Parts: sequence; C-alpha cells; structure tokens
Amino acid sequence: MTMSLGVPTPAFAAAAAAVAPAAPSYMTKLLKNVFCAGCAAVLTVTFIHPIDVVKTRIQVESNKGNKTSIGGVIKGALDEEGAGTFYKGIQPAWLREASYSSLRLGLYEPIKIIVGANSPGAGFLRKFIAGALAGAVGCTAGNPFDILKTKMMADKDSGGKGIGAYASEIMKFQGFMGFYRGYTTNVARAMMNNAT
Repeated sequence: MTMSLGVPTPAFAAAAAAVAPAAPSYMTKLLKNVFCAGCAAVLTVTFIHPIDVVKTRIQVESNKGNKTSIGGVIKGALDEEGAGTFYKGIQPAWLREASYSSLRLGLYEPIKIIVGANSPGAGFLRKFIAGALAGAVGCTAGNPFDILKTKMMADKDSGGKGIGAYASEIMKFQGFMGFYRGYTTNVARAMMNNAT
C-alpha cells in the first residue's frame, strides 16, 4: 500500500488508520450533556425573563385594580423604573438555569441507569422516579438563585443593588437556610415537572 506521493505506508500507520476513533468516555458525554443543557437554558431565560418579571410582579402586587393586570404592571414598571426593570434579577436567573436546568436535564440519563429505568422492560414508574430524582438534584442546586431572582424581580426600590447585596441581606437576616425558603414546595414542583 502506498501513499499518493509513492512513499510506502508503515504497517502500524495502516493498522491505526483502520481503527475507528475512540468513542468519548462516559464522563465526557455526561459533562457535555450537562453543559449543553445549561447553555440552552441560559439562552432561553435571557429571552423570557421580562415575562417572568411581569408574572412575579403580578403575583406579589398587593394593590388591586389595573396595577395587577399585565398591561398595568408593564406600564407601571416603565413609568416608575424604566425599561431596565424587565431584566432585574437576570444574573441569578442565569445562575439558576446554569445549575437547575443543566443538572435536571444532564443527569437524567445517569439516574436512569442507577434506578434501572434504561433496562429492557423497565416500566413507567422507574422512568418517572429517574425524572423526579433529576429534578430534585437540580432544584437543590438552583433554589438559592431562585430566591435571589424572585427578590430582585419583585423589588421596586432596589436603588441599583446587585446580586451580592441581596445575598448579604438574606445571610444577615435569615442565615444560610434563607436561601432554601420554600424549598419543599419548589422541590415537589421540580420533581413532578421533570418526572412528567
């Protein structure tokens, strides 16, 4: 066998060329899945965050009437705070998605292996459990950022405070567990969402 230049090809080179490239390791595949899931979620939240801000404002608004309608909340936010208000809390939203979504989506396959949901004849229940566990892991990692995101979105008088100031307030007044307020409800929601 010769190369196009007429130079003989060594036997070991020909044998190496015949072997297919090595498949990526399981850990490489896992990290790729986690990374891609996180990137996709961060990109998505960048576009839908203004909608989330309006939803949060409607949920926490104590006044009745026009202020709690979609149009009223949007107009009030624009008049009182400017267009930038629709991106309040975007940093913790990115961090939430980078942790929660990357883990809940990226860890689903390995958790399926652990619970035996990928074996032939594995029933619906095992797959449901795998999804629920992946959701619980993601929620556990993302809950602190969810708390920060909600606080920042709802605060109309933030005075330019950043994510660090909000985190310091939570630590000062509630301690570390302040980052896990509402966790039981949030984890139940995440488990059901991911399992289904």
